[in-house]
Amino acid sequence: MEMYHEPQQFDTQPMTTGEKLVNIITSPSAVFANIRERISWQDWVIPFLVAVVVSGAVGILNAPYTLEFSKKAMRAQQERFLSGDVSQEQQSQMKQRFEEQMQNQEERYTAPKVYYWSFGRTLVGIGISVLILASLYYFAGNTILGGEAPFEKVLTVVALPQMVKVIESVYNAIMTPLLGTAEVPASLAALLPYGAAEVFSMERYHQAVFTLLSQINVFTVWRLVLFTIGLMLIYRISKGKAVGVVFGYWAIWLVITTAGSFFLSGLA
Repeated sequence: MEMYHEPQQFDTQPMTTGEKLVNIITSPSAVFANIRERISWQDWVIPFLVAVVVSGAVGILNAPYTLEFSKKAMRAQQERFLSGDVSQEQQSQMKQRFEEQMQNQEERYTAPKVYYWSFGRTLVGIGISVLILASLYYFAGNTILGGEAPFEKVLTVVALPQMVKVIESVYNAIMTPLLGTAEVPASLAALLPYGAAEVFSMERYHQAVFTLLSQINVFTVWRLVLFTIGLMLIYRISKGKAVGVVFGYWAIWLVITTAGSFFLSGLA
């Protein structure tokens, strides 16, 4: 039976929330050992809000590039549909539908809607993902692994690593205008000979492969490693068990999204 061993003795003197936001990047084990002893609502609320504000702001700054990418993807998808066995009437209906979708996209990524869209989508997206992950880790830690930790601590383990999302957003804010495109390389999908927009004109096999590789992202893996460290310390479980929980859930997610991409693209 694999036992838990404290990796080292950490200074558990109280840290300010600001120190935790910085140290989660430089000394994550010390931060999680600290919140194991004491916790505040600020430890999960503030990193969440920082991630939402920064990601939302970057979304607004990069809106012109995102709009252009969206149009490119829609054109590729339109070409794929129109190249199929469809009647003239169906082609006319498809073209009208795509024109309406293109107009909706232009409205969404221009002021004032872009402000609501960017911050609203970021708030909901990060909020839901943090709550779902915290719930899954809480269930695994307190039920399957037989550990014991309050939900607020598990929520903090998921919220604090969102500072990596802040770094990712800054990276995108810098690289997008430099490259002149919203397709910023950060995942294994960058190794493919086709991009995110072109894939919509390809067969569903290519779309599924792109979906899979695009999720193997350096920033995502970084967050997963932080989740692993956090669970290991607050639950006092072995590294193997923590890795199994975090990367096990992620593997299930990859299978679901890749399979979904494969079957849904086949319906088009």
